[in-house]
Amino acid sequence: MSLFVYRKTLERLLYVLALAGIGLTLHIALWYDGGGGDGDPLCGVGSNCIGVIASDPAPFGIPSAWWGFVFYVTIGLGSLLIARNIGGWGNRLIRGRAVIVGLGWIYSLFLTVLQATAIEGWCQLCLYSFSIATLIAVVTFYGLFKKNAFRQLRPAPTSEKYFHAGTAVVLLILLGLDYYNLSGDREAIEPIAVSHVDIDLSTCTYDFEYPAYDNLEQIVMDYDPVIGSPDAPILIMEFLDPNCNHCKAVHPTIKALAAKYPDSVKVVIKPVPIVGGPTYSLEEIASLYYANENGVFEEMIDLLFEHQSPTTGLSVERLSEFAEDLGLDGADFRRALAERKYSSMTVQTRGFFDGMGFTGVPAIIVNSRRVSSSSRNLACLTHFVEQAKLEL
Repeated sequence: MSLFVYRKTLERLLYVLALAGIGLTLHIALWYDGGGGDGDPLCGVGSNCIGVIASDPAPFGIPSAWWGFVFYVTIGLGSLLIARNIGGWGNRLIRGRAVIVGLGWIYSLFLTVLQATAIEGWCQLCLYSFSIATLIAVVTFYGLFKKNAFRQLRPAPTSEKYFHAGTAVVLLILLGLDYYNLSGDREAIEPIAVSHVDIDLSTCTYDFEYPAYDNLEQIVMDYDPVIGSPDAPILIMEFLDPNCNHCKAVHPTIKALAAKYPDSVKVVIKPVPIVGGPTYSLEEIASLYYANENGVFEEMIDLLFEHQSPTTGLSVERLSEFAEDLGLDGADFRRALAERKYSSMTVQTRGFFDGMGFTGVPAIIVNSRRVSSSSRNLACLTHFVEQAKLEL
């Protein structure tokens, strides 16, 4: 029977890396779930963190950031248990941890390959997590296969508990500061609260990573929901997913803009399934099309955003309740969804979305240009509309 070895340097390194991973994945999850905006300081220039995270496959309906959080917590707890050689299971815990590390690294690699292929965009935050997972894997398997790894009895020194507690306190302080900053970001992007005096209009810009879409009218379909007058001369197009937190934050601003220019602006809504994979939001998008056919689109989308559940989605039963609350025929609604009546519309809209080079939502187009994430506020959008009016 092999004797337990406690390798202080390797175990400390693994513990610190696990804490770094916990902090990073919690930051990603809270930032995205809380609607913190595109401008995350950890997401470098040229990254598309929103697009990548919004395209997350979310196994079992749980975002990958939360899976990563569980992974890193497991590694951190494993280090604590191994240090104490609980029940004499130190060696078994080391081997079990290696299996978890291997599986976690493989999934992290899959997400990284997904960015380079299907999504065609990079998330700097996600790459940081992959780097941490890779370092954990290297350290873990180096310790596992090192010669005489399980031959010498060397229990963890008592001082380790102070090291573990001290580094955990540092993490908690950093997480507290990060949560405070994220809370401030969420307040800053509340859409209707921004006025002209709050914004320097010289900072209102389009996203010049994307070209001008001069043929935008050609992709306006008869089935597209429209807010405002269908005959208004200024077209604003809004790609959104009812499960997207940022769409929920931005959409009231778009509604306020349409209300401000009832004769000049028409907003064409393009629902696309992005959050959680290609099929995650299909039922909710179908409910939007059904509501649009029955004249209650705006009421339905408000309900979907109000009761939004990005990690689990809304069931057909819940959607049916919304439909009935809006005075629609619940049985007919459920039949339309069961028959996939609106699937061709969703597929066509997703085709437009992909063909325009978009990877994340919301995507707002004004004056045939995509609006930058920092300019999706009422002041900047009003500024863009006023520019368009001068060109009529």
